[in-house]
Amino acid sequence: MVYNSSAAQDFGIYVSPGLINYGGDLQSTVYTFSQSGFAVAAGATYRIKKFVVRAGITTGKIQGSDSANSEFKQRNLSFQSKIFEGSLGLEYDIFDLDEKKFTPYGFAGLAVYHHDPYTYYNGQKIYLQPLSTEGQGLPEYPGIKSYSLTQMAVPLGIGFKYKVSEQFHVGVEFCSRFLFTDYLDDVSSRYPDETILQKGKGQLAVDLSFRGDEVNPGAPFPVGNVRGNPDHNDNYYTSSLTLIYVLSGRSGFSGSGAGHRKSRSIGCPKL
Repeated sequence: MVYNSSAAQDFGIYVSPGLINYGGDLQSTVYTFSQSGFAVAAGATYRIKKFVVRAGITTGKIQGSDSANSEFKQRNLSFQSKIFEGSLGLEYDIFDLDEKKFTPYGFAGLAVYHHDPYTYYNGQKIYLQPLSTEGQGLPEYPGIKSYSLTQMAVPLGIGFKYKVSEQFHVGVEFCSRFLFTDYLDDVSSRYPDETILQKGKGQLAVDLSFRGDEVNPGAPFPVGNVRGNPDHNDNYYTSSLTLIYVLSGRSGFSGSGAGHRKSRSIGCPKL
C-alpha cells in the first residue's frame, strides 16, 4: 500500500483594477455602470487545493445624483465619497487549478470600510455627516442616531479565473458589499423640521437637507416628507479584472527538477 502526499499549497499576490458603484436612494437600479468610479484592489492569497484565504485592500470613489435619475430630479440631491476598505475572506474554487486550467469560484468574508459623503454647494466641497441633514444625533430626534464613517461590511462575490501558467493567473470578478447602514449616501428617511435643524446645525445644514428649491425656486421646505427609503440598506460593489502572481512553489511535488511533484511513499510492513 502506497500513500502519496500531493496537497497543493501556494502563496500569491494580486491586483484588481475595475469599476466601483453603489446602490441606494440616489441610484435608480440595483446594478448599473451608470455613475461608476475607478477602483483598485490589491492583496495576498494562500491556496490549499480548492480553498483560498484572501486578504486585501480596496479603494475607489462612489457617487450618485438625482440629476441622472429621472424619477427624482426634483429632489436634486447628490453625493460623492471615497471608499477605503480592508477585507479578509475565504474563496472556494469549483475546480482544482492543479488539475484544470480554469475555474469559477465564489467567496465571502468580512470587511472594514471608511466612507465620508460630501457634495458641492456654490462651488464648495461640503462634507455631509456633520450637518445631520435628517436630524441625526439631534436631541429632538432621539430615534435617529448619527452614523459612523467607519463600519463593518460583508463582501460576497463570484468570479472566474484562468491559469495562464504556474506563476500567472487572470480572472474577472464581481463583489457586492452588504452594509449595516442606509447612510452611505447621507439619505435615508424623512426631512426634519427646518427650524430644529437650523437651530442645531445652522443654515448650511438646512440648505443641503432640502435642495429642491434649486430646481423649483420658492418651493417650501417639506417638513416630514419622504427623503429616502429606510427599508433597504445601501451597498457598494466592484466589477474588476484580477491579475494573480504565484510567489511560492507547492508542497508535495513529485519527480526531479523544478516544477515537478515530489512524491513521498510509505511502504506498509510485510506480514
